[in-house]
Amino acid sequence: MTGSWYVVLEEETKNYASVDGHGYDLYRWHLARTTEVEGTREAAGAAARSLADSHVPDSIGRFLYLYPGARPGRQVYRMPDGTLLVRVTHRYDESRFRVSVGELVAAQEEVGGERLPEAPSGLKRLFGRGRP
Repeated sequence: MTGSWYVVLEEETKNYASVDGHGYDLYRWHLARTTEVEGTREAAGAAARSLADSHVPDSIGRFLYLYPGARPGRQVYRMPDGTLLVRVTHRYDESRFRVSVGELVAAQEEVGGERLPEAPSGLKRLFGRGRP
């Protein structure tokens, strides 16, 4: 439904890679969740702030059960465009996520096409039974 307000949650993920004996932390953002909000943009803004104050990324949350009563540290920054950037810390771990308010202005249903025929294996081509 277009014209609806959504709260959009983007999370940062971290992967480790080793190249030529050097280790690198690789960060990227991904769209984790979108939630439609009934009402006005202001209602969506309040829902976004509530999410920024309560959401715990999986990278932090999976360790919290080891420490009953623990609550991660949290810093919430309102950026000039209205996005909320959140830094969550627990012990030696840190994670970041962004919460935004957006209006759905276009939506398009997926259309499944026909699958291309399987390409013949290299052996079939070698013995002249497949396409070149």
